[in-house]
Order: sequence, then C-alpha cells, then structure tokens
Amino acid sequence: MTTTAAPPNPSQQRAYGNWRRGVSAGLFGLGTIGTLIMFGLALLTVLMLAVSLVAALLTALCGAAVLVPLAIRVNGRTGLQVMAARFAWWRGRSRRQHLYLSGVASKVTQTHQLPGILARSQIYEVETGRSGRIGVVVIPQSRHYTVTLRCYPEGMDLVDQSAIDARVAHLAAWLSNLSREPGLVQAAVTVESTPDPGTRLATEVNDTMSPQAPELARQVLQEVVRSYPAGSATVETRVSLTYTLPPNRRQLSHEDMCREVAARLPNLHSGLSAAGGGGVRPMMPRSLVRAVRAAYDPGTSIELSRTPDLDLTWENAGPVSARESWDYYRHDSGVSRTWGMVEAPRGVTFANTFARLTDPDPQLLRKRVSLIYRPYSPAESAKLVEADKRDARFNATKKSQATARDLADLNAAEQAAQEEASGAGVVRFTVLVTATVSSVEQLDEATRIVDSRAAEARLMLRPMYGAQAATFAATLPTGVVLPVHATVPF
Repeated sequence: MTTTAAPPNPSQQRAYGNWRRGVSAGLFGLGTIGTLIMFGLALLTVLMLAVSLVAALLTALCGAAVLVPLAIRVNGRTGLQVMAARFAWWRGRSRRQHLYLSGVASKVTQTHQLPGILARSQIYEVETGRSGRIGVVVIPQSRHYTVTLRCYPEGMDLVDQSAIDARVAHLAAWLSNLSREPGLVQAAVTVESTPDPGTRLATEVNDTMSPQAPELARQVLQEVVRSYPAGSATVETRVSLTYTLPPNRRQLSHEDMCREVAARLPNLHSGLSAAGGGGVRPMMPRSLVRAVRAAYDPGTSIELSRTPDLDLTWENAGPVSARESWDYYRHDSGVSRTWGMVEAPRGVTFANTFARLTDPDPQLLRKRVSLIYRPYSPAESAKLVEADKRDARFNATKKSQATARDLADLNAAEQAAQEEASGAGVVRFTVLVTATVSSVEQLDEATRIVDSRAAEARLMLRPMYGAQAATFAATLPTGVVLPVHATVPF
C-alpha cells in the first residue's frame, strides 16, 4: 500500500492515507478468475443442451454451487475460503491438533519446545563485531531467517509537529528501501506493553545507592520504589526483519545465511533511528528467549525480571501445555485472543491516530500490537499499480453510474501509480493485536478494551477465528510469515 500526505497547512496537522485494498476486475464480485469460471460454466451449459435438457440443468446447478460461494464476501474473504477454513479447523480438531503438551508428560518432546509453526524453529548466535552477538531465529520449513531490533522510541511528548512530520517521512523512506533489500519478505513492528512490577527500578536503586547516602535520601528512594510501580507499565518496541534464501543461493547453510543477514543490519539502523526509533540494538539470543517465554507464560514475567542472569534455552522457551479454541488460545498461565485488521481506516489519519491502540492497559497482563509489512520488489510494484489502476477503472465504468467509493478507489489507484513512477515503494500491511489475560472469564473485558482502542484508531478488527495459535506466534519476534504457512489461501 502507498500513503500520501496532504498539502502542508500551518493550522492543521499533516494527514496521511490513500491506502487501498486491491480488488481484481470482474462481474458480480467474482473477480477475474471467478468471472472466467462463470463464462466457462455458461459455455459448458449451452453445450450440454445438445445432450439433454436435464444434463444442462445439472451443469447449471453445479455451476451455481461453485459460483455463489465465490461471489459472497465475508470480511474480505470469499464464502469458499470461509468454508474451507471451517473444514480445516474441524479436521485439525478431530485429529487433536489443537492440543499441545510438552515436557516429561509428553509423548512428543521431553523439552518445552515451541508449539505449532515454531516447533522446528532454531536460534543461532552470530558475532557481528559492531553490534556484538545477536540472535537469528530460523524456521527451517519455510527457510526464513529473522533478526529483531529493539528500539527505544523518543515519544511525541513536547515534540514539535514539524519534527513528527520529519519522523514519519523518514519511516516512509525506510519502508520504501525495504523493497530494495535483497531477500527481505517481511518487516514487523511490534509494541508490547506489560504492567511493570517495579523490580527493575528496585534493582537499579539498590545497585546504585551509595553506602554513605544520608538516611533521609534512603527513605525517599525506598518510598519511590514502593509507590512508583502502582500505575506504571513497561513498553517495549521491536522491529523483526525476516529474510529468505536468494533464488540463486539455495545451497547456503543456515549458519552462512545467518551471518549474511547479520551483515545487512548496519544499513537499516540509521533509517529507524531517524524515524524516531531512538537507540536501536539487535536482540541477543537470551533476550529473544526471554521475550518468547514471557509471552507463552506471563506468570514468569516477575521471575524473569528479577533474575536477569537466568539461563534459558530456545528448547525450553515454549509452554508446558497449550489449547487452541476457535476464538482464543490458552497457554500456561495466560489466555490470549488475537484480532486482525479487516479494513484500514477510511479517509485520512494523523501521526498520533494509533497512539491509544498501543498505549498500555493495566487490565491486561500483556498487549502486543504488530504492524506487519510485506514489501513488493520494484518490478512487482510497477506491475501491481498498473494492474490496480486498470481494475479500478473497470469497476468504476462497468456500472451505468459509478458510486462515490468506486471513484475514490480509482483516484487512489491512479495516485499510487504516479507515486510509484516517482520512486515510491509499495507494501502490503496488516495489523494484529494480541491481548493476554489470566482467565477465560476476563476475555470479554479484554474484547471491550481492544474494541474501544480500535475505534479510536479508526481500525476495523475481528478475532482471528480458527487461527489463534498461528496469529499469536506471528506477533512474537520469531518471523512467522502467515501466508506461507496458511492451508487456506487468502
């Protein structure tokens, strides 16, 4: 998707928008392929008239049974895709694939390895020299290699609007450069918020307090340590970059590809820092393991924060047990629900539109908001925007009187084509929101919180029915590219 900025106006904030959902040209909402199938079935029905009227009627009925599910749209997916997803969920549940048990009581693994898509994942430690030792997560079945950068954003408090506009411009340039990054398939920006128990503050105060400090100063600091955690929260921002093997270098080993991915990081640091990321540091294997372990077992967060030297391995970062339901995911001491974006905000938005969506909520054990970008290469971008422009023009002219939405979509497609010709990048994007609570009974409250935050961000979110475990894993710093692992194409 491409975004455009409104003309500068000193009395207004700069506005952003112009994203659009690609819709292929076709009749009756069938799209290009569906329309071709419809004409083929109509021709076959006419030919069957030469055999018999009954054969023609049966052919027409069979064609209608195929075309009606293709024409019906449910939250952006065809009826056929919805039925296929339901069938896949039923088949997996009948095979008890929604249950997971690890450790000594498991027949599958004696360690607490990660479940589902991440079951075969590995982590490699690479020495970079400049950034020290970093961790690279490898998913062998898809040959994806993910390195995660931890950012320390500067925030927007007391920052001039011109500085905010400059940061957004730098972020747009960084996203555009991703399309020219060899082998990059996905970039995920995740903001995770958790209630802070205050252990880090207490540790910092105890370690830095001077033995010769006055008694009054000691009492003040101890009072701060006791009172500060009551309303505080920990917010962590991560950027996960997922690479794949180049087509002409399939013989590379995992170790060689990890070193090559690590070598590309310096080119990406400066762009994130200029976009407001502050200090950007690659995450070490220990930090990745702790982040994943705390997500699957939020009850260990306090223990992990109090014991920074605790030795954890990737083989034991998963849950002891997990159970996936149609609309939520139970894992060790937490219960999570993940929502996905159905429709981007209509009209224009501002730089702070998503602020309330990412702000901490004390009622939730954890909350992760992930913006997932999948860039197109420059060659793919040029073909895509031209095809979108042709399809939008067809959809606007096939009716006797085009609707306002058809005309707006046509204008957006034409503007995107002009911007791409001027050097802009094109990316697909979506938003995933994961809320974790301690019991199933608290999911209703979590749903109300997320719905209200999404409304403020002008986002339309829906629970990821039948895919809670996979989308939960997609918001972690592990590099899960959902379309690659999907059994139902979308």
